[in-house]
Amino acid sequence: MKKNSEMAVIVVLIVVFSFVLLGIMLGKYISRTQPLETVNVSCTNTMAEVIESSKGDVYNMEDDPNYIEPTSYYLVKYSVDGDEIENPVFDQIPADLADEQKDKALQLEAWQIFANLIPAKYRQMVTQYNIFTDGTENTLAAVDQIAADPSQWVIEVDIADLENKDALLFTLIHEYAHLLTLNASQVSVDEEIYNDPFNTSLIESKTATCPHYFTGTGCRLPNSYINAFYLRFWKDINPEWEKIDALQYADDLMPYYNGLYNFYLTHPDQFLDDYSTTHPAEDIAESFTYFVFSSKPKENSIKDKKILFFYEYPELVELRQSILESTCAPNK
Repeated sequence: MKKNSEMAVIVVLIVVFSFVLLGIMLGKYISRTQPLETVNVSCTNTMAEVIESSKGDVYNMEDDPNYIEPTSYYLVKYSVDGDEIENPVFDQIPADLADEQKDKALQLEAWQIFANLIPAKYRQMVTQYNIFTDGTENTLAAVDQIAADPSQWVIEVDIADLENKDALLFTLIHEYAHLLTLNASQVSVDEEIYNDPFNTSLIESKTATCPHYFTGTGCRLPNSYINAFYLRFWKDINPEWEKIDALQYADDLMPYYNGLYNFYLTHPDQFLDDYSTTHPAEDIAESFTYFVFSSKPKENSIKDKKILFFYEYPELVELRQSILESTCAPNK
């Protein structure tokens, strides 16, 4: 009897140990597949302020039907070498912008905001940095490919908007998302399209020969972020959206703007804001920015799923954490 009793104890211990081991292994698996939030309360407040700064409808023209695009001026262009900016080239500008053009300290401050947000290994495609201005609260920042080599990119910041910190942070991450999703590791560089971006016949022919999603700048690689994003969130609604997108080539843009805004109102559970309807490339950029500055969604709408999409990529979760550490550092 004693041996049987000892054997029963051993069996129980083995079973208990097996369940404990299974629990540990399952916990490790869940921690890998479902990253936990590691953001403190003060940072959560900062994140909410950044998101709040972006609120407002871009395409609701009832707010300002007579809006006129302001004139923009490039002040200086720098080469980028890692974390350093060098070799400034000064553009001709109106006399009243001379002080801003000479303000190297302010230009360096703007660069450091971006460089501190995005670690060097994630922005190797950036080889030029431009300072421009179109006045306050218009275009805060932008990115573009470089004509001599479209695989390289330029980041541009409006020096007049540095005090609008929250909106600038939101915009810089949005613009970085374009670098992340449109760089040469994500899309085949198409110099023909770059040199003739409004040639609709050329775009149609390129689209027809692209085996994956073609956004108008190049053919997306099969394992790219934007190809996966398009197939999951845009494939079904793209025919409806393309009819609106075609309106942008007309002289009168109001039907285009109204069409995008109505598209947004028609699909309220699919877009985080109305600017996301501009293009799948803008939608993924807005969604990435909300991914960075929002808590992990608990709802199940399509727009929430767009944020959750990025949690499927460990490298992007790591990048998000790095951006938030920079954003929420006490001296920032």
